[in-house]
Amino acid sequence: MASRKLDVTKFKKRLEEKRDELLENLRRIDERTSGKDRLNSEVSGEDFDEPGGDAASETLERSLSLAHADNVRDELEAVLNALRKIEKGTYGICDVCGKSIKRERLEFIPWATMDAECRARLTGR
Repeated sequence: MASRKLDVTKFKKRLEEKRDELLENLRRIDERTSGKDRLNSEVSGEDFDEPGGDAASETLERSLSLAHADNVRDELEAVLNALRKIEKGTYGICDVCGKSIKRERLEFIPWATMDAECRARLTGR
């Protein structure tokens, strides 16, 4: 039992570090996609023959950044969920079958909420 508690402590630290990393990524993405960059878009457009020639590139870049932000938010929610499970004492237990998630899986994906078998059934892999 003591080794399990030690593992949870280690996983909690890793999850907190991942949470902080994801929050920082979101902050940077939000800075890039905020209206602050629009101040420079008119100047960028003047470098092209057509007015606003860079607008399509900016739109694409913004769309990609927003999609990336969605992925980061999803991962952040999974990390926060794992931290809540640690607080409740349910970390490392499969949400589907109730069995313990193998340590190797948690080492690879500390925010995993399903064992490999249940995850494979869910995704069809």
